[in-house]
Formats: sequence, structure tokens, C-alpha cells
Amino acid sequence: MKLKSMMALLLVISLMAALLTACADSALKAAAGTYVGQYVKLVGDDAKKNEQFSLTLLEDGTGKHSRDGMEFDITWTLEGETFTMKETFVGEPILYTGTMQEGRLDIFNGDPESIWTYEYVYQKQ
Repeated sequence: MKLKSMMALLLVISLMAALLTACADSALKAAAGTYVGQYVKLVGDDAKKNEQFSLTLLEDGTGKHSRDGMEFDITWTLEGETFTMKETFVGEPILYTGTMQEGRLDIFNGDPESIWTYEYVYQKQ
């Protein structure tokens, strides 16, 4: 009897893991695409800068961040509305956090409360 119970439990755990993976994959697929920069600004300064920047998110959690006339390889995740991204600049990682809602992506390259942190706002094409 214990063997059957253990096997049933393992089956349930396996099915739940598969379901969670499928949900994560579908979230990445839905979020994948090209995002065009709307504006960037320092958190401590309300002046918006009209710079040219974009973000390409691929379904496998990788992509490209184009800004300041350069292009950076990135990795990214999306859990619910929480977006995280990592790019490498001159050998150092730059971490971004933010939110994705209805095709709008707001990310910060540091502490969102710090006046020296940049806020980037994108819209999905």
C-alpha cells in the first residue's frame, strides 16, 4: 500500500511541475517581442529624455538591449508582473527590475528609490 501511495504522490508532483513549467513558458512566449523606448529619466529628476533605445525579448529568456548606440546581450525572467533583466557592461553585470503590464515595461537599473537610478519605460510593438 505504501508503494502505491508513494507512486501516486510522485505522479501528482510530476504533473504539478509540468504545469508550472508550461505556465512559465507561456508567460515568456506572451512577453517575447520588441519593445520601443518611450522615455528614460533619473528617479530624482522629472525631466524625461527622448533617447533612442529598445529591447528585444526572446522566448528562451535571452535578448538584446539597445541603448546609448550600443547593443547588449541580456537574460530576463517574468514572474507574474515582476520583470528582471541582467546585462553585462564592461564585464560587470547591470541588474534591472520592474513591472510588465499590458505591453508596457517599466524597469530600473538599481534601487527604484535612489535618485541616481535610471527608469526606462518601453512599449511593446
